[in-house]
Amino acid sequence: MSQIMPYYYTWTKQKGVHSFEVSHNKPFHFVKTDGQEVLDFSSISYQCSFGLKPQFIIDRIKQQLDTLPVASPKAKFGIKMDASQRLLDLINLEEGKIFYTVSGSEAIENALKMVRQYSGRKIVLSRKKSYHGASLGAVSVSGDWRNDISYKLEEGTIRIPEPDEDPKLEFTRKIIEMIGPNKIAAICLETVTGSNGIIKATEDWWRGIQAICNEFNISLILDEVICGFGRTGKPFGFHHFPFLKPDFVCMAKAISGGVIPFGAVWTSEKIATYFNDILLNCGLTNYAHPMGLAALEAVLDFIESKPFIENYQKIETLMLQELEKLARHPKVETTRQVGMLAAIDLKNSTYFIQDLINVGIYLINQNNRLIISPAINMPPELISEGFAKIHKLLE
Repeated sequence: MSQIMPYYYTWTKQKGVHSFEVSHNKPFHFVKTDGQEVLDFSSISYQCSFGLKPQFIIDRIKQQLDTLPVASPKAKFGIKMDASQRLLDLINLEEGKIFYTVSGSEAIENALKMVRQYSGRKIVLSRKKSYHGASLGAVSVSGDWRNDISYKLEEGTIRIPEPDEDPKLEFTRKIIEMIGPNKIAAICLETVTGSNGIIKATEDWWRGIQAICNEFNISLILDEVICGFGRTGKPFGFHHFPFLKPDFVCMAKAISGGVIPFGAVWTSEKIATYFNDILLNCGLTNYAHPMGLAALEAVLDFIESKPFIENYQKIETLMLQELEKLARHPKVETTRQVGMLAAIDLKNSTYFIQDLINVGIYLINQNNRLIISPAINMPPELISEGFAKIHKLLE
C-alpha cells in the first residue's frame, strides 16, 4: 500500500511504506483482509508475549471495566496495592517502590529524571549499540540509527564500548576517569540487547559494571522492557546475574501482553527513601491506570502457572534445535538465542516486510538480520511452523 494515509507510520518515510491490511486476529496469527493468515513470530514489537488474542488478559480487563475503569493518580484502591506488591515480589530485590507509566520510553524517561534529581549529577553512560525508547531523553541514551537521526540531549549522554570491545571494562574506566565519576548519575543498560542483535554480555562484564557502580556511587538503570516477564526464561533478564543490584528496573511491553499500553519503573529502597521528603518531579495523567493494573495481574497469574512453565521449557528447547538446523544453512552467518529471543545473522541477504508476509510470517528484520521473539506461550507445533516458513523465506 503506497498511498499517503491520514495517520503516520512509525520509523519510516511516509511515502511508499511497505504495509498490509489486517482484518482480525487469531491467537497467534493476524488475518489480512484478503484472508491470508500470517504467523506472528515477533510478538509484533516484542510486546504481545502471550499472543495476539490473550483471552486471560482480555477477560480481566473486561472485569475491571465494570468496577473501576479509571482512577486518580493519587487514589488508593485494591488492585493498585495488590498488583504493586506482587510485582515487587516478582522483581525479588530489596524493598522498593513502583512508578507506573504507559510505555517503555516513559519508563526510561522517568528513571532518567529520577536519577538526575536524586544524584544531582547529569551524565548518563550507555552502550554504543542499544535502544531505550523514542522520547527525547530515552532516544538520547539509545545507541543505534534512531539516535543518529533524532534531536537529542547529547551533552547528557556518554557512550561506552560494547562488551566484546571492552570485556574487562578498562576503556570504560578510562572514560569515567576523564569525565569525573562525581559527574555521572547512572549507567543505563539493556540486560539483553534487543533489535541491535540479541547480545547477552558475559557474567564477568556484568560483575565489572556492578563493581564500577559500587566504587563510584553510580546508579544502575536496567532496561527490561523487552526481557521482562519471562522472555529470557527468567522473570527478568537480570535474574540471570543474581549479583546485580540495580537502582532502577524499567518495564513495559509484556507487562500487559500488549493489550493495553502500560509500563513501570522499579526503584530501590534508597531511591524511594530519598523521595519521602523531596518532591517527586514526575507524573502522568494515566498513572497506575486500572486497566493496565488488571492486565498486569493477569500476566502475573499466567506466568506463575504450571502449564505455562512446562510449555515454555518445551518451546525453548525446540527453538534451540531449530536454530541449530538454521545455522547450517548456506545463507546464515550465525545465530544467537537467549530464552525465547533469537537473532539470525545472514551473510548477504536482505528481506523486506513483503517478503516475510508472502511466506506467511511476521518478524523483525533489519538489513541482514532477522529477530525472532514469538509469543512465549506459543504451542510447539507453531514454533516448528514458523521455522519452516523461515527456511522457505531463505530458499
